[in-house]
Amino acid sequence: MDKYLSDTLLSIVASNEIVTHFELVSISENEDNFVLRLEEYSTLLPIELEGKSTKLNGFENKLEIHTFPLKGKSCYLHIYRRKWSDKDTGSSYSNNYTFHKTGMKATNELGFYLKKNH
Repeated sequence: MDKYLSDTLLSIVASNEIVTHFELVSISENEDNFVLRLEEYSTLLPIELEGKSTKLNGFENKLEIHTFPLKGKSCYLHIYRRKWSDKDTGSSYSNNYTFHKTGMKATNELGFYLKKNH
């Protein structure tokens, strides 16, 4: 997928924090919704691991959050945060983000919009 087009689409439906830290790797559509799969950039090493010997160690469980609809269909972001291991200790690390309020399965922007209009 063209990087410029994917970043542009992502910036329409997601926050700047998501656009900055994740890349859009696929889009799927069915009759009810769109699903955008986002993967954290592999270059975003957690602060705790700076200067240490590390290796990528897969992904955390995906985070599914609802964002603004597209073409009258629900739109979901499936967000995959990377895991890294410290080669010396074997400890696992990942970055933390605040894409949604605790207990809410919608982006902060969608939650604010819904709260403001109800």
